[in-house]
Amino acid sequence: MPTAAEHRASCDEFVAHIHLLCAEPGIRVRLSQGRGRPVEECAPMDRYLSRRTAHRQGRRAYYTVASLIAMAGPQTHTPGVRTDTDTDPAPHDGPQDDPASILVAPIEPAPTAPPDPTAWYARPNLGATLATAVRRAGHGPERTESLLHVLTRLSDDQLHRRLPAPVTRLMKDSIAPDWGVLLHDLVQRPYRRDQVGLRWRDAFYLATPEPRRT
Repeated sequence: MPTAAEHRASCDEFVAHIHLLCAEPGIRVRLSQGRGRPVEECAPMDRYLSRRTAHRQGRRAYYTVASLIAMAGPQTHTPGVRTDTDTDPAPHDGPQDDPASILVAPIEPAPTAPPDPTAWYARPNLGATLATAVRRAGHGPERTESLLHVLTRLSDDQLHRRLPAPVTRLMKDSIAPDWGVLLHDLVQRPYRRDQVGLRWRDAFYLATPEPRRT
């Protein structure tokens, strides 16, 4: 069984792999077709994800995040941070990669020091990302707070079905979730729903102004 640090690293590796896949427009379209759907209804995605997700705990989380990344499109800015630049790079005119090689290409881990768990939890989770939308993109604080509470109370199935809508709105304002953290939380949620929900709420409230007393 992988350690917590290994699981977190694997989430980032999976996200990097999905970004690589999405460089191929045809693959990106197939991956985006799975948004909101359970794994059993995502047959077009299996060709690209089965090798990395079969028998994994919380498999639906991987399919959901892959579909959300595909829906969002190529991104070059820091997750969870708003940017004023276009997130779509210029069209690629060079030779296309062989899709078959993309399916099995290993992710080469960058040489780093041993991972610091505190650094992982300092990265923006969904609550922190919604707080960014309030502070920097003019999202209504009360409405966003209500959305957060709804998301934390939903069943896992309903959460996966509902996520595309708020993520689409975030991306329209150039705010990208930290996909690795979101994947980690969605995998953990069926077993630690209260802990995940508390982390999201804490991150939101710690990053937004305290409401004035009336």
